[in-house]
Amino acid sequence: MTAAAPVRPGTAPRPAAARTTVAHAVLRFLRGTLGVDRLFTVPGEAFLPLLDAAGGDGALTVVTTRHESGAAFAALADARLTGRPAAVAVNRSPGATNASIALDAATADPTPLLLVVGGADRGTDPVLGFQGTDIAALLGGIAPVVVLDDPESLPAAFARIARALRGPVPGPAVLVVPEDLWDERAEVPEADRPLPPRAAPPAAALAAADRVRDLLAAAERPVVLAGRLLRRGGAAGAPGSALGRFATAAGVPVLLGNKQQDLLDNRHPHYAGHLHLGTPAATRARLAAADLVVLLGDLPDEVHLAGWHDAGTRLVTVHPDPRGPGELLAADPLAVLADLASGDAGGPVGAPAAAAREEWRAGWRALEDTLAVAEPRPREDGVDFAEVAAALDRRLPDNAVLTLDAGNFSSWIHRHVRLRAGQRLLALAGGSMGFGVPAALAAALRCPDRTVVAVVGDGGVLMTGNELAAARAAGRRPVVIVADNGSYGTIQAHAARRGAGHDCATSLANPDLVLWARSFGLPAESVAHPHLVGPAVRRALASRDGYLLHVRTSLQAVHANFDLPSDC
Repeated sequence: MTAAAPVRPGTAPRPAAARTTVAHAVLRFLRGTLGVDRLFTVPGEAFLPLLDAAGGDGALTVVTTRHESGAAFAALADARLTGRPAAVAVNRSPGATNASIALDAATADPTPLLLVVGGADRGTDPVLGFQGTDIAALLGGIAPVVVLDDPESLPAAFARIARALRGPVPGPAVLVVPEDLWDERAEVPEADRPLPPRAAPPAAALAAADRVRDLLAAAERPVVLAGRLLRRGGAAGAPGSALGRFATAAGVPVLLGNKQQDLLDNRHPHYAGHLHLGTPAATRARLAAADLVVLLGDLPDEVHLAGWHDAGTRLVTVHPDPRGPGELLAADPLAVLADLASGDAGGPVGAPAAAAREEWRAGWRALEDTLAVAEPRPREDGVDFAEVAAALDRRLPDNAVLTLDAGNFSSWIHRHVRLRAGQRLLALAGGSMGFGVPAALAAALRCPDRTVVAVVGDGGVLMTGNELAAARAAGRRPVVIVADNGSYGTIQAHAARRGAGHDCATSLANPDLVLWARSFGLPAESVAHPHLVGPAVRRALASRDGYLLHVRTSLQAVHANFDLPSDC
């Protein structure tokens, strides 16, 4: 749905209604229908009535941030943690433009994120009017946009927004309320009831589960690739136990989809690794030997298929809206998993087949155990980031929430930090920089009794690290670990592979990040030698006041899987 035109009222009869303002109607929709309990924002004059209503009756906790991208990234992370839609409110076209990065991320990594835009007055010329840009034209290619035109359009607008946020494949949506509309009187239903998520008919899920069973029973070397939609409608790592039961019963290795490394305890006997941009070549080579890959709850995008897929590998995708190569089964993957975990899971028939399946599984586990061992090497230009990953693997608390920004430094986390049941990972499959610190803010607010650790690069931390001010104001300071190699290292690696003769504008001149962190009230220290990393990570995790650990990392050791050429 990418509506650009104003929503007009429907003709269906409506329940008894009460008179209120548009602002109160939007607030009731957020709280009563969507289950939103906090609003992330950079305040603006074009939606002041909404902020006034939210603060007036305490219906929503308002979280004031320092930039709209930080507000929207924090809201996205909050939606991941709760399993419910989250909301961010911004002012006119500048705010909407700043927040659009999170809309893009929520589309690439399906997340129910509502962007509420206080728009220019109705009738404002999009060229001559102050900040009058057409928001529907601006954002309509990223997410569904609903523009309110009058109070009577509220019920239809709310229904369309709810369908986008609560659908089988949840995603972002935009609600634009002109500034001159907020205080108008409106009629809204007396009682709002949360809308249940729409799901594929049970028969489709049962049929898909039966098909998966048959395929698994006939396969010699099957692999299950579990993805993000196994969380749909629920919080935390709820699918982990069902996924583990299914894998054990079927005797199959389980790979986890891009940035979904916490779906299954990484120490589970059937955990086979995690597909992402930095997947080790050995994992992709072993996957190429599979005779069946069942993609459960995700799509066969280029990250998941890279390095192994060809026409000779049978690929089956279970998804509400499947697409791509192979066999497509349109069904709710969570319902399919529940059926597979509760009964016959499609295990091998006969002792020889069972023995062969067990050997296949054991080979995956052995490979993953080998790859997970961190072997940092002495580097002349800084610390091998494997030192940090190894320290986090040893010391990360059982209830930790780990947030990642985008960058090559995450390759060490994915490879060497083995996430356990009860730990959460928040990261973006779409690769947007700037997510790490705002996500840590959201996690610290939502989970005050859990240790929250953000791992970011020196590039990303200065994009949205200003949200440490919001964390300080809320009294919820996370631990932030900064990998500082003085470069946009991922792009430097791309440049080197292309044979570029220079660094392609990737070199960075950074401030003193320890002094910078202390200005936000965080204890901070910098380490530049390998033997200091372990004790520093221990101090950071033990701090009750948050912490910033600045690690001077090697640029030569640019990725967990490869180094930069020596002449770079």
